[in-house]
Order: sequence, then C-alpha cells, then structure tokens
Amino acid sequence: MKRTILSITLILAFVASSVAQSASAVLDKCLGAVVTVAVYKTEPYGKMTLGMRGSVSEDAYKKALDITNAKGSGSGFIIKRNGKYYVVTNAHVIESASTETESIFVYTINQTKYEVKVLGGDNFYDMAVLEFVTPVGKEVEVLEFTKTEPNVGDKVYAIGNPLGTYPYTVTDGIISAKNRTRGGHTGKFGFLQHTATLIWGNSGGPLVNEKGEVVGINSQIAFAQAPDGSQILQQQINFSLEPGLSNRLVNEVLNNNGRIKRAYLGVEVAQAYLLENKSYYLQDETAKIYSVIPGSPAYSSLKSKVGYSIRKVGGIEVRNVEEVLGEFEKIAPEATVSLEIVSPNGVSETVSFKTATLNKFELENIASYVLTQIPGVTLNTSYGQVAFDYTDQSNYQVQKEKKFTNERGDSRGRTYYVICGGIYNESNPNMWKIITLKDLGAAIKMSSLSGVFDYYIIDAADTKGKASLYRQYLSGKNDLIKSTIYY
Repeated sequence: MKRTILSITLILAFVASSVAQSASAVLDKCLGAVVTVAVYKTEPYGKMTLGMRGSVSEDAYKKALDITNAKGSGSGFIIKRNGKYYVVTNAHVIESASTETESIFVYTINQTKYEVKVLGGDNFYDMAVLEFVTPVGKEVEVLEFTKTEPNVGDKVYAIGNPLGTYPYTVTDGIISAKNRTRGGHTGKFGFLQHTATLIWGNSGGPLVNEKGEVVGINSQIAFAQAPDGSQILQQQINFSLEPGLSNRLVNEVLNNNGRIKRAYLGVEVAQAYLLENKSYYLQDETAKIYSVIPGSPAYSSLKSKVGYSIRKVGGIEVRNVEEVLGEFEKIAPEATVSLEIVSPNGVSETVSFKTATLNKFELENIASYVLTQIPGVTLNTSYGQVAFDYTDQSNYQVQKEKKFTNERGDSRGRTYYVICGGIYNESNPNMWKIITLKDLGAAIKMSSLSGVFDYYIIDAADTKGKASLYRQYLSGKNDLIKSTIYY
C-alpha cells in the first residue's frame, strides 16, 4: 500500500513538474515577441484620430531598460503577416505621438531600439498597429491570435512593462467573464475580464493562454470609488480585447489602408437627461431617433420617424443608447439592416434599408451637421483646414456661458479655426487633433455619448493668439444632456 501511494505521489510530482516546465518554455518564447513602446515626441494640441539562441529570459532581464527621455510608454507584441513584422498595441499608448519621424520607438527582448510608425488602428476599440521603419533583427519572436474561443476559468498570463520600469513582467490569472462592456467613450465593447494583474504600462501587451497564443490585447484596469472620493485600483478586475475581435481589427487595418470598415446609416440616436443641481434625471426611457441626416441611407426610411424609439436592431432587443451602439457596430457596410421602432403612441413597425460604408464623405457630413447646429455658425470651406464663420451674438451653447469671441471681445462676423475636438476636463482631457473635416466627424462620433462636444478654436485673424475652449451641448440646451450616437 505504501508503495502504491509513493508511486502515485511520484507520478503527480512528475506531472506537476512537466506542467511547470511547459509553462516556462511557452512563456520564454512569448517574451521574445513582446516589446516596450516608447513615445518621444508628442503633439502640442490633441491626440491623433489612428533564431537560434539560448533562453530568452537571459536577454530579457540582463540589464535595466532605460527610456528616461520618453514622454509616454506602454507595451506591445509582434505579429507577422505576409512576411512582414508589425507591432500590435493600444491606441491610447501612441495616439498623442507626433507625426514627425523618430517619434515612436520599440525596444525588443535584447533592448535593441527600432523606430516604428503608426500604420493604423481604431480609437473606439483602443487598438493600433505599428509598422517597423527599419528591418527587425533575429532576436524577435512572433505571436498568433488563438483560433479557439476562450472560456471562463481558463488560465492566462499577461506580459508587459508595468509602470514603464519593469519590462517582461509576467502575471497570471484566469478569465473571469466575457463580453464585458466598459464605460467611457473609447474601448467599450468586446472585453474579456481576467485576474492577471495589469498596471499602467501593461497597456497594449498580450494576454496569452497556456499554449502561448494571444487571447487578448491588454487594455484597461478597473477602479472603485472610496467613501472619500478617491479612486482605488481593483487588481483582480482587468480587461483585454477579445481575440476574435482583435484579430479581425488587425486584419482590417492591414488590408484597408489602416482603417476599420464601418457601416454608415445617417441617424442621430440619443437618450436625454435633465440636469438639475448636478443630478441627472432620465427623460427618455429608451433610445430615440432624434434626427436623420439628409441624403443618408436612412433618410427615406426614417425621415418621418423622428421621435420614435428603437426596440430592436437586427432582431436583437436594445434597452438604451449604448446597446444600440453595440448592435450598430456589428452591422456590415453595404448590408441591409432592420430596425424595430415604436411610435410615441405605442405602435411598432419594422423598417429596413441598405447601409453605406463610413468613409471620408460620410464623416464630413456628420461633422458639418453637428457643427452647424450651433446657432450662428456656418461651415467655411475656403481655408485649408476646418473653419467656421460665426455671425450671431445670441449663442450661449458654450462653456461658462461664453460667446465665441476673440481676445478683443469681438464676436460678430468672425472666422475661427478648429484645432482640437472632443471632451475636455482638467484631470483627463480627451481631445483629438482636427486637421480635416473628416477628423472632426470621427472625433464627434467618439465623443458624443457624453452629450457635449468641446472645441479648441483659434481666431483666424489672430492665429498666434491663445486657443480658446468652447463647449457645444448636443441638445442645444445647457440643462439637457443628450447622450448621442451619430451612425
């Protein structure tokens, strides 16, 4: 009997040792595909709308990585497509980088420094793909996305450079939940929740399974509000963009000139909240059609349906404006979409129409539509950048009840350049650089759920003057917050 127990003990010990060795070997290979992404030059205003060797760990931990002069950093991992190497990371890691050369670099396993440039990405899903400016060396490995749907309880490992100081840190955990939706304006849908600890600097690194396959792009960490109002890090609640979605987005960036393909409907859908004494009171129980952009795919079908509620999108029930956005994101360009809508007196009907592809023209239409909702504002296309004329002194849709004025207090008949747009707050300004009208449309799409849109503008007659910040309430009223999507 003792011999049997001893035999079982030895077998279990051997199995445990084999599993441990296997995990170490898998992670050792993964380390060679992970990089530190460092940004050395940033934009003054706003963010950009986007081997044979020994053990790898011998190189990874040989000496400290020095990125002292970097203005920001994160993590990333290397993939290979059609014989070419790329780096996958988060959009928020590189979106403030300058478009000048030598702005972004990555450091590989042996601390070799390579310049990279942004090939493309998507702020909404918080992912980006970087392209190497110079050929990579033999020290790099590549990772592949898993083709198997991960399950709750699966073992996972997060690899990255937390705090920009501890490269090739590995943490482990399990997948806690799937298909999480996050708050905020970007990085909202399609997240795995897991317990592999993430911290600042892990952003963009890989979450891998026990086979060394990528099951997610590490993106976000959770916070809770303490009784004193401070934010407390929740180390067991971490989020990574799921593998199927990540792989699709990467492939679209590589095959579509750096962009993600989206459908365009041409509708403004929103829920309104009354603002009283810093408290919000829901006015719309469901998401409603507030307007339809003339000439858009939805115009002929929905122009007479303003004020109707949306009950289902493509047969899927939706309860609020965020769920409508989530279903709209699943609609393919040039496909037929059906909406079940309900009139103000409770009569339901289903309408169907064919979507278009969201391109430059469609984004420009959104930008022009929203900007010209401000009383007295007319789009001015005679300049080589986004500009508008302001000819009405009755506009109070701006932050702190200000009118559009220049340093001299003159407001009537002035022209202004828009240099940034988004949502501004002092602790976390989320402003996007505006170069073209298309950029403004993209920034509006990403920011409009907040119900407001902030502009940094400069007087065209005084371009060396200080930029001013103005807020547009999408409802047209300061006391009515209309959480809006333009799609």
